[in-house]
Amino acid sequence: MLGLFLRADPADTPPLLLRAITVDGDPIPFDPDGLIHLPARVPTTTILFGASEAAPNAPIRYRCQLDGYETVWHERTDQMHLRIRFQDDALNEVAIKDFPVTGQSAGWTGSFSNSPCVHRKETVLVPTNASRFWLVISSAGPAGTVGVYGVKNLQFTRLERGAEIERLITKLDPRTPETLGPRRRNVEGWSRSGLRTVNAQVVMSGPDRDLTLVLLDDSPEAHADWITPKSPGFPVEPGERLLFEWDEFYSIGLSGFGAVTYKNLPEGMYRFRMAGLSVMGVPDGSEGSVAFEVPVAFWNTGWFWIGNVLAMGGLIMGAWRLAEWRRMKHQLEAVNMERTLERERFRIAQDIHDDLGARVTQISLLSSSAEENDNFSEEARANFRRVSQMSQNLVGALYETVWAVSPENDHLDSLATYVCQMANQMCSQAGLKCRLEIPDLPHDIPLTSSTRHHLVMTIKEAIHNAVKHAQATEIQIRIRLEERRLTVDINDDGKGFDGSIKLRGNGLANMARRMEAVGGRWSQRSQPGAGTQIHLELPLESHGYAGKVRGIGGRWWVA
Repeated sequence: MLGLFLRADPADTPPLLLRAITVDGDPIPFDPDGLIHLPARVPTTTILFGASEAAPNAPIRYRCQLDGYETVWHERTDQMHLRIRFQDDALNEVAIKDFPVTGQSAGWTGSFSNSPCVHRKETVLVPTNASRFWLVISSAGPAGTVGVYGVKNLQFTRLERGAEIERLITKLDPRTPETLGPRRRNVEGWSRSGLRTVNAQVVMSGPDRDLTLVLLDDSPEAHADWITPKSPGFPVEPGERLLFEWDEFYSIGLSGFGAVTYKNLPEGMYRFRMAGLSVMGVPDGSEGSVAFEVPVAFWNTGWFWIGNVLAMGGLIMGAWRLAEWRRMKHQLEAVNMERTLERERFRIAQDIHDDLGARVTQISLLSSSAEENDNFSEEARANFRRVSQMSQNLVGALYETVWAVSPENDHLDSLATYVCQMANQMCSQAGLKCRLEIPDLPHDIPLTSSTRHHLVMTIKEAIHNAVKHAQATEIQIRIRLEERRLTVDINDDGKGFDGSIKLRGNGLANMARRMEAVGGRWSQRSQPGAGTQIHLELPLESHGYAGKVRGIGGRWWVA
């Protein structure tokens, strides 16, 4: 149901729309030119509103306020980022340090010339396998993110090298003509990137006219980046501490339609107002409003309470308190049971790690020492070598068990991290190249211990088959998260096989049974000489996640 805000010229398409009003999830009819009557004592009132896509003068951002209930305007917002990306000697990305900004910086006036900056200092520890880094200033985020983000006076200090300061934003490229506008100016050591590079601009901001890299993102479908060269990058030493400092200003919002929800609005008269904003967060003059009323509930009238409160009050209150007590008791019992189970899982994982892990490690060390003892015969030392190798394999198996049992790992991000480590280790031992394509997965998507175990064992079986049978030189693993579905693809460039011929062994059948046990699906495709492709798919609704995944950003490549 679509309602339009009242405009001076009814023939024009209004830039701001009130699309729908829902009460406890159910839409209600309304006349945007008249008074809207809501039911009394509504727990949840949701208003869907935004900028009209059909209007030529539709604002790119907007804010809203409920007069009679709120005293300030508020706006939907998201994030832009300054990222530090670390690489190894082969230019493989090994880690990302992200510093996001959201909302609006303190004192923002909507102008580059007089808006104050926020000074920021961040200390970063260089990863153990990193040898260089490069920088990205990006407006990339969820679809619809728009606004402005400016960075200036960016520098870093190598704290272990006598506080040596290296400035990262220095001066304009001397080859840049002074007559060029902010979209075409270039800064030494930086280049533009992204789907809409014209949004990456160079301005002189503040009273001192400091050289500033700005992302003026006015496109909901695209983004822009300022980046430093990936190669050679900035050299660093593993374990080195870097102090980054910069000044920044920002004003970030979301375009398109949005929703605002109000809980338990009291009876009274209200007016919902919405105002359009420019990409810089400045009001553009477009406004609209609609009035509605929440009536007094009939049980709040004097005649109702006089006639019924004395007769029914005690009974209703007693019944309600009893029901509430039972409900809270059941909830408390469920919570206590879950906590007890998690504590027991954590204890088991800790015992395996601290006790059995230490004992097996001790056995491995003793057998390794005995292996090097010349007083033992060659046969005895060979036996000690086998004991040492078996002990090391047992340590790895114990740590796999700890990871599967520990409740701290019951989420999707832990699964992705473990798959990276496992794949790299297996491929490294076999002398194969390993290519991983894994996004920055959310930490708040739960996965049970059983689900994680079946997924990991299925992926491990696929890698094992490629290592043992395929005669492959490279294995590629890609994990994707789309809406409410997790997919994993394991591909190799090996000799492949004829899929119509039934193979000996239980490996493929075990993978299918494991995915079926967690409610997922498994498929494989192979041809002689064309490698093998394994595809795993897991719906997340059945694993406690009912949200919507969108805008997952960032790629992690390991070779």
